[in-house]
Amino acid sequence: MSGFQNASVTKGMMMLLGISSLTVSLLDVKPYLHLQLVPHMTKYHQFWRIVIHPLAFTNSSELLMGLVLLYTVGIPIERSFGPRKYASFVLVSSLVSTVFSLMALVFLHKFGLRYIPAGPYGVLFSLLWQHYRIIPTLYTYRILGIELSDKAIAWMQACILYLSDIPASVLAASSGLLTGYLYRTDTLIPLPSFRYRRLLRPLKTYRIPLSLYSLLSRLFTPLIGESTAPRRANRVLPGQINSTSSALRPGTAPSLSSLLAGRLGGANLTRRPTATTPVQTEDRPVTPPVGTPINTATPSRAAAIRQTLLDRAAATSGNGPGAGSARGAVGEWVSDLTGRGSARAPTEEEIGALSNMFPNLSREVIVRALQRNDHNTAQAVEALLQEGS
Repeated sequence: MSGFQNASVTKGMMMLLGISSLTVSLLDVKPYLHLQLVPHMTKYHQFWRIVIHPLAFTNSSELLMGLVLLYTVGIPIERSFGPRKYASFVLVSSLVSTVFSLMALVFLHKFGLRYIPAGPYGVLFSLLWQHYRIIPTLYTYRILGIELSDKAIAWMQACILYLSDIPASVLAASSGLLTGYLYRTDTLIPLPSFRYRRLLRPLKTYRIPLSLYSLLSRLFTPLIGESTAPRRANRVLPGQINSTSSALRPGTAPSLSSLLAGRLGGANLTRRPTATTPVQTEDRPVTPPVGTPINTATPSRAAAIRQTLLDRAAATSGNGPGAGSARGAVGEWVSDLTGRGSARAPTEEEIGALSNMFPNLSREVIVRALQRNDHNTAQAVEALLQEGS
């Protein structure tokens, strides 16, 4: 999945959390996951619960909210921190939040707090605090007069998880928020290390040893897999300005040639004619000979042929120089949003105009090019030129 690019640690955490929760449910060992002081810790000495209780959720609703929240806040934090610092942060947050939860369980046991629910509450809410402090707000919107930001969805998911098992879930989540707050400060916490002689140092200075991180990376990277980069759109959106049109005078509409120069190689389109470059005249325009593909012509002649075809397309695609391009871009954008695509067949005039420019192409190829480019002649010419080059 492209959404996990540069977020392999978060991807591995989500896989581990899902597999462990499913395994616990199938093996029917849910009663062994939660952290309870009496009688499990005091009488039966089941201290292994301290280690395994953050590894899995015990019901599907908490698992769903936990995975969605981890995906929402974990990926941007990992991309901001880097994989090694992020893995160190997850380890430190889990340990410190577990210690806080145990302390609260000991002191509040007499007031009715009997157990800590299973699940990585400390890590999730520590990540939520980092997301609140580090990631900026991208946009805001209003619903019934209430102004919300793009982070509102993450906070709603966290609120559902926060109130899932009152009061135990409130305590576990609050321990995670406190851990996240301490991570952003310079509060000295006892952290054992073989490299530093100081025992007390801030949480954000801790790092997993490089040798251990490299070993774990080599072991688990083949299991997790690598995520490909997201596919980038190659369509022109309304309001997009090419670098070649920035030199136009203010207040004048950009021409079709300047809008398409960046995609066809602006250097060839704006080159001055030389002794070897054919000059287009009003009576005898430069046109490709019948039976000669464009890609076999010389570079200077190919540039002149492209300029001629673009000028012809600009003359047949609208009322003004930039009208056809702007209308085609807006129409393409609206078609993508509504999902309508090409709702009509190309007219004979449009097909004839392209047939005169490309006599060697079949009617099906020309019709397909017009349909793919929202019946815009200029964009269809550009697409056919790129296919032939």
